[in-house]
Amino acid sequence: METERIILRPWCDSDAGSLFKYASDPEVGPRAGWPPHKSVEESLEIIRSIFSTDGMWAVVLKETREAIGCVGYLPASHSNLEIEDDHAEVGYWIARPYWSKGLCTEALRLVIDHCFNEKGFTVLWGDYFPDNPASGKVMEKCGFRDTGREVLCPNLEVGADRPVKVMRLDKKRNVMNIRQEKPEDYREVENLTREAFWNVYRPGCTEHFVLNQYRSNPDFIPELDLIMEEDGRMIGHLMFSKAELVLPDGSRKPSWTFGPISIHPDFKRKGYGLRLLTYALGKAREMGVGFLCMEGNIDFYKHAGFRLASSLGIHYHFEPKEAEVPYFLAQELIPGWLASNGIKEATYCPPEGYFVAEAKPAEFEAFEATFPPKKKEILPGQLPQ
Repeated sequence: METERIILRPWCDSDAGSLFKYASDPEVGPRAGWPPHKSVEESLEIIRSIFSTDGMWAVVLKETREAIGCVGYLPASHSNLEIEDDHAEVGYWIARPYWSKGLCTEALRLVIDHCFNEKGFTVLWGDYFPDNPASGKVMEKCGFRDTGREVLCPNLEVGADRPVKVMRLDKKRNVMNIRQEKPEDYREVENLTREAFWNVYRPGCTEHFVLNQYRSNPDFIPELDLIMEEDGRMIGHLMFSKAELVLPDGSRKPSWTFGPISIHPDFKRKGYGLRLLTYALGKAREMGVGFLCMEGNIDFYKHAGFRLASSLGIHYHFEPKEAEVPYFLAQELIPGWLASNGIKEATYCPPEGYFVAEAKPAEFEAFEATFPPKKKEILPGQLPQ
């Protein structure tokens, strides 16, 4: 099983050195209920006696081919919790250098799919110590819900006398949810945006930095900063911004725009982007957003009601006024909005916030360096650089 960044594979004896390097960290094991490893020999014995069982995988970073964590499940007969026969308990840990990078969440999602779709379990359980809320966040991002129960797990080597919070995930498919972004979502949304745009319009991408910086921009519209989830997994994101139209006499009228709209690569070309956009446009209309300009592919956005902006008398700042710009699109969300605002002709310039990577190249490079390295490639269909 694998994602773009990790592989889940069985443990092998040659992983003992990597396991000891990370499992000897006193900040890792006790959070998961086991003591730090004391030697490579001990790590090797644990690989052979515990990690070699069915349902246990090494989390291997593709970039280095090194085992950096462990993820798996326990059937009812070996669970720390009292659960039914068609239920299982999940567990995981990741090396400290890789905390807060979304890797544990990726690994757990693979195990969830395996448990539900390959093993036939109907419910998955998980637990975590209250003083390790990051572990609970991983489960929440994967769709688990807090049961409100706290129990003791006497089988744990460390923390058997401390209660754990119990989480539960029932098997159910295609549960769609669109909600407003929260601060705790920020890093995952930025990761999602980076994955969605990498090498699409240019080698690498800058959209994740635009999003990061835009949240503190006065043009940002929090109510229209939306996340799409399926079965608890974040698969899409869309943000809106205030903008302006410049009339021929130099006066300005408020307008709006949106983007980036991000759909995880695993879910592209399956209708999710249009569903997210359609929902967002309806919410924007309810808030009084009357007119939108944006850059995009007419073959996609026409299905959401967009047309060439030039047909509405709206010109693009970077092109001659007489030009019919094929990628510059617009839509009246409120019919007659242009006429009611006395606008027969105007020019649109994208908000400066969208060019923050060019304005702050050093900050962008520092921000990009906080993400796992990815190969930049020149591909067909990218914009001229």
